[in-house]
Amino acid sequence: MRPGGLAALVMAMALTSLAFTAPAGAEHRIPSAAAPGAAEAPTQSAAPVPSAGTPGVFALDIRGTSEEARALSLTLWYPAHPGNEADFAGNAVFRPTRVIPGADPRPPVPDGRFPLVLVSHGGLRSAEDSGAWLSAGLARAGYLAVEVNAPRPADARAALNEIWHRPADLSRALDRLLRHPQWSARIDPERVFAVGFALGGTAAMALTGLGTEVEGYQQSCDSPGQGNPDCRWLQAQGVSPAQTETAPLSIDRHDARFRAAVAIAPEYLPVIETRPGIHAPALMVTLGPDVPAGADRLPESVVQMTLPQARPTDGFALCTEAGPQILARDGGDPDLCGSSPDARLEAHDRILQAIAAFLHDADAQP
Repeated sequence: MRPGGLAALVMAMALTSLAFTAPAGAEHRIPSAAAPGAAEAPTQSAAPVPSAGTPGVFALDIRGTSEEARALSLTLWYPAHPGNEADFAGNAVFRPTRVIPGADPRPPVPDGRFPLVLVSHGGLRSAEDSGAWLSAGLARAGYLAVEVNAPRPADARAALNEIWHRPADLSRALDRLLRHPQWSARIDPERVFAVGFALGGTAAMALTGLGTEVEGYQQSCDSPGQGNPDCRWLQAQGVSPAQTETAPLSIDRHDARFRAAVAIAPEYLPVIETRPGIHAPALMVTLGPDVPAGADRLPESVVQMTLPQARPTDGFALCTEAGPQILARDGGDPDLCGSSPDARLEAHDRILQAIAAFLHDADAQP
């Protein structure tokens, strides 16, 4: 893809659904023929042990069987033994993340299982592995982090259903991981969490027992302030949220296997529905000083915190040196890259610290 074409695409997606796309033809998936370093089933759990090393990555695909049970690709990130490093998930605007493809996992303690974090990153049209920086940070914090990727919707009509697809994807990914002949032995099934950004954050909260008001979502482009960031894009294609399939949208996506969830700048807060029952604890992280519309609707099970120095775009990866110039040259917004690389890195550090602290506390609860 030409640099100009890439910048235009990145900017258009940022304005609608907080996602980014790798250049056409870019290849960053990794071998997935066999799990690295298959081992006997561990017998005990331990707190995640931080690691300053480069994380390992491993790819795992899930075959699609129906419209709801669609094909998924999983990228597993984990503390790893040293090995040959490579760049992963970068493009002309966003920097790649350093990884060790197929490295042997380094368990948290002898015979210990990893706590597991399922990651859903980005909005309606998020690109594969757009949350590489986030997953890598979780792996360095001692977690097995698994980014769940689905095919990008072919058009706006298909994209409407992402709001119910995303939580279903996370549950299906967990099903697959817990049945995997090698990786299941490395996972503590009692210590499973979800972390999401943008629409992925909404999906993470759905797993804790928070639903979506069907009528509210269908009317979310009828008036301002309804938490739908994609109205212009949908309307440009003659599509309305009212066309969303109501039956799957109304299904309770609560998954009791998830012990807690973190939602970073979640979307659609004004149409979040608190449903009866026990809700798993959740953390909502707001990027920037402004309290988002709909935050007052969340139940007490959701802890709310604000990172006032951060920007909503700090959920993106670190930009390349040329990234701001590419965006400006092609009529995009250089602010997508933040005020500086140092500020973006500081925001990432604060986000990861907040996640690690919350998950540690949730993990300590009986």
